[in-house]
Parts: sequence; structure tokens; C-alpha cells
Amino acid sequence: MSQNFNRGGKTEMKRCITALLVLLMLALLAACGSKNYQVTTKTGETFHTQGAPEYDLKSETYKFTDEKGEEVILNRIDVDVIQEQNK
Repeated sequence: MSQNFNRGGKTEMKRCITALLVLLMLALLAACGSKNYQVTTKTGETFHTQGAPEYDLKSETYKFTDEKGEEVILNRIDVDVIQEQNK
């Protein structure tokens, strides 16, 4: 009877380890998924974003959080280039 108990314990340990590995992989994938961008205006001003800029069709503006954590809103007509940045 003790052998069956040990096998059950090993199976439970394997499940725990598998679950932890899956969570670790998901965390790593989430970190890889966040992209930063460089936004350059027509006047030459450059912003580095935290995540992708959001475009509001109604107001024709781009909204994003810069590297300092401040919210920035730019008119579409003022934006020259938006480039994805490699980490």
C-alpha cells in the first residue's frame, strides 16, 4: 500500500512542476509581447513609448505613455514616424 502512496506523491509532484513550468513560460511570453515604440514628430521631437500608441479615429490623435510614465497625446498631423523599438 505504501508503494501506491509514493507513486501518487510522485505524480502530484510532477503535476506541480509542470504547472510551475507552464506559468513560467507564460510569464516569459508576456514579457516578450510588450513592445515599445519611438514616435517622432514633424518638428523632430522624439518620444519613447511604453507599449503601442493608441489611435483615436474620432479625434485623430495618438495617445501613449512615455518612458517617464506620463500620458502623451499627439495630433496625427504632427506625427512623422512611429517605429517599433528592439529591446
